Amino acid sequence: MEGRVEVVLPGTALEPKPFEHKGRLIVRIAETRPRGDSIWYDFRYTGLVPGNYDLRGYLQRPDGSTTNNLPPIPVRVAPLLPETHNGLLVEPRASPLGRLGGYTTLMIVTAVVWALLFIPLVWRHRKKAAPAVVAPPEPTFAQRLRPLVEQAAAGTLSGDGQAQLERMLLNYWRDRLALGTMDMAQAIGKLRDHPEAGELLRALESWLHRPAGSAAVDVAAVLKPYRNISTPPEPAAADSK
Repeated sequence: MEGRVEVVLPGTALEPKPFEHKGRLIVRIAETRPRGDSIWYDFRYTGLVPGNYDLRGYLQRPDGSTTNNLPPIPVRVAPLLPETHNGLLVEPRASPLGRLGGYTTLMIVTAVVWALLFIPLVWRHRKKAAPAVVAPPEPTFAQRLRPLVEQAAAGTLSGDGQAQLERMLLNYWRDRLALGTMDMAQAIGKLRDHPEAGELLRALESWLHRPAGSAAVDVAAVLKPYRNISTPPEPAAADSK
């Protein structure tokens, strides 16, 4: 808080000394008026440390003349807080949750409430039926034949691949052409001579006798008769001999 002193002092004009670091009093002049050979001053001061002070020590003359002819200007800075003050400027108000144990108890109660609200959601989620797992459709006979036919057309089909292709065709046509009692070599010969069943086998032999990659083959057209046919069961081991 700023204090005030009005006093008439002799001599030339006065001004406050520059504030020094760790100073205990700040002095300023709010107003001055001439009074004959003297000057009336309205001093304002702010104490930073409680105690008794003399404002003469905080004044100087701009013309550099002495201030020894000034009378004492005593002021007192009193503390606003008692010596036993605990340092709080605003006394805390009692919390309405004091009886419950304060902030910690509030957080515990909040966590319990959230847990109780979460249980029905978890229970409802668990009661929902698990979505049915849809198995991917089984590849058609044409889809199984396609990689072998493409390799044969490109001239890259191995001997094992050729044998696999022949077995797959034999397995499909054996019942339709009554080939169950024939060995594999006879059955393949029978298939080769059949106008419908032998089309793919005859094309296969043609591709294998051409330079690799020289055959222009429409694979989709070759496999068209087998496009909508499901994969036939694998032949028994005795039948493949």
